[in-house]
Amino acid sequence: MIPGDTVAFIGHNSVEYAIAYFGVAGAGAASLHLSARMTPEEIRHCLDSGDAKNVICEEGVAETAGLENTVPLDREAFAGFIAGDDDTDPGCDGPIDTPSSASYTGGTTGFPKGGMHTAQSRLTWATIAHEFFDITPAEIMAVAAPIGHAAGGLIWFQPGACAAATQVILPGWDVTAFIDAVETHGITAKFLVPAQIHMLIEHPAFDACALSGLPKIVYGGAPASLGLIERADGMLPGCEFIQNYGMTEIGPTVTLCKKDRDKYPEAIGHPTGHTECAIFSAPGTEAAIGEIGELCFRGPTLMNGYIGDPKQTAEFFRTGEGWGWTGDLAVRNEDGVISLIGRSKDMIISSGLNIHPAEIERVLIDIPGVAECAVFGLPDETIGELPAVAIVTTGPMSADDILAACGHRLPRHKRPRRVKFIDALPKSPAGKVLRTELQARFG
Repeated sequence: MIPGDTVAFIGHNSVEYAIAYFGVAGAGAASLHLSARMTPEEIRHCLDSGDAKNVICEEGVAETAGLENTVPLDREAFAGFIAGDDDTDPGCDGPIDTPSSASYTGGTTGFPKGGMHTAQSRLTWATIAHEFFDITPAEIMAVAAPIGHAAGGLIWFQPGACAAATQVILPGWDVTAFIDAVETHGITAKFLVPAQIHMLIEHPAFDACALSGLPKIVYGGAPASLGLIERADGMLPGCEFIQNYGMTEIGPTVTLCKKDRDKYPEAIGHPTGHTECAIFSAPGTEAAIGEIGELCFRGPTLMNGYIGDPKQTAEFFRTGEGWGWTGDLAVRNEDGVISLIGRSKDMIISSGLNIHPAEIERVLIDIPGVAECAVFGLPDETIGELPAVAIVTTGPMSADDILAACGHRLPRHKRPRRVKFIDALPKSPAGKVLRTELQARFG
């Protein structure tokens, strides 16, 4: 490995992954972080498009994907690999604006897209996390979100390391293991996605007393219903819940603390100030206060582009002025607080009226017994598209139960016209709901 090389990682969280993570950076190489959930075809695509010279992965992944000459992440094999090396700084520090690390997100072409960041953007992400999540050397952080994912790695694991905080690395999310870690190690901070908060407070092993020493949970990665956070607040009264809005492409750019949530319960918060933030109703035209537009960012937290995908990169930076277009529709109020409306590409047009799935999902997720849901459009000869919903429940429930709960909270045209119950929502390796699969399955 030499400075400028590209090294791919494939595996679950482990101490070995963490060592290699910083070792590659210290050698001046760039890293590609692939999900262990990717198919062999997806892995091959990412390795080829990223021109990876070396692959560091778990033995099982190497066998499944047919990879040869890999560096093992398994504990005994990895220990043998690094045996005899010392801790001398290799002295390979390069310019901070060169490619450094890429995490993968869902792609519209059918393959994951890798957003490449520089050392500068990674350090800016860490600065924001220190400032807004108050990460200090005294912190004891649970790291269960994948280190190779933007949220788990760049928003959580790396800022913790930069702050010299203690980090308890868990191989993945498991409620019982997390509760044990809080009791055993005195965890003081954890990053969770909303679905994990729901799993935590609904789990039979949940014990408020056992978690009473947990003062902070940062959450993000998906919209969180007000009802869920209010329930979690009530069940963990000594814990502060801090919302983070961000993306693989743009970093942690908007945060919402408790006092703002009390005043603006449906908001995602204020911009952090480390990047420029604007809402455009059209390219070059900023939306007025209260007007819906696409949320855009410009500044040092943004990626350089998608690896090996100039077309998608050009689409993301479509105006050529440095603005990254998120695809999220949003609105800003007179106090500068931002609220999300939905995804522009997910919009349902029914009888000429725009329906944003998030508007319906916010209502559905508050219904007792609904664990997860996803709203999507289905073609209809009369009205163009009709809103449908796929629901994962925690117990028996009927379509009539859902429609009755929506009746007084949604106008008629936004009420689901099709209700489907499924065991699990289809998701990408990055954890994003695949609405196109739901449309194909139920259309």
